[in-house]
Amino acid sequence: MCLLCEAETEKSMICNNCLDYLPVANPPLCTFCGRPTHKGNICTQCKKERAIDHGRAWMLFVPPTDKLIHHFKYRGKSRLATLMGRAMASLIKSDHTMAQADAITPVPLYWWKKLRRGYDQSSLLAHIISQNTGIDEKNTLRRVRNTRTQTRLSDHEREKNVRRAFNLNKNGIKGKKVILVDDVLTTGATINECARVLKEAGAAAVYSCVAAITP
Repeated sequence: MCLLCEAETEKSMICNNCLDYLPVANPPLCTFCGRPTHKGNICTQCKKERAIDHGRAWMLFVPPTDKLIHHFKYRGKSRLATLMGRAMASLIKSDHTMAQADAITPVPLYWWKKLRRGYDQSSLLAHIISQNTGIDEKNTLRRVRNTRTQTRLSDHEREKNVRRAFNLNKNGIKGKKVILVDDVLTTGATINECARVLKEAGAAAVYSCVAAITP
């Protein structure tokens, strides 16, 4: 049964009709995060201080994408990683800048959340993307604080919430171009904090690729 419209499907979790109507993030886009913008200008969020050099997103985080992400993160539908990861891999391969990356690394969950959920959704995405692009997967980061959920926080609170929440798990990215992978990008606070840590460790450039982004 399709997770979005509940139509009968044989194997897929999403029917072909719903797949065709998923709200894809189409150009013109902000070059730094991949958010749709007017005439390709830098989006409002990226006009602030940023550590990401370039980014892309597959879908817009609006209905029914929000329902899809909810199933992926909170309803145990980890198999959605294959659908999302392959779509994100296609974005990377078609993007001249990101296709030149040396490594892919996920934005990590705190260990307790991963234990409770049973999986780390960003790690699943990173693994699928690596398989489909041939770019090495490196678990470079570690989340050292169990941060509050960002959903109801203001922009300033989001930045404060994730500050110093990550550190280096292992290096191996000095002088390399790294793609950060996550499920959703809203203000970019989490992605940018991760990028800051990677750049402090010597990464030459940090890009982002997410399954969905807020308009």
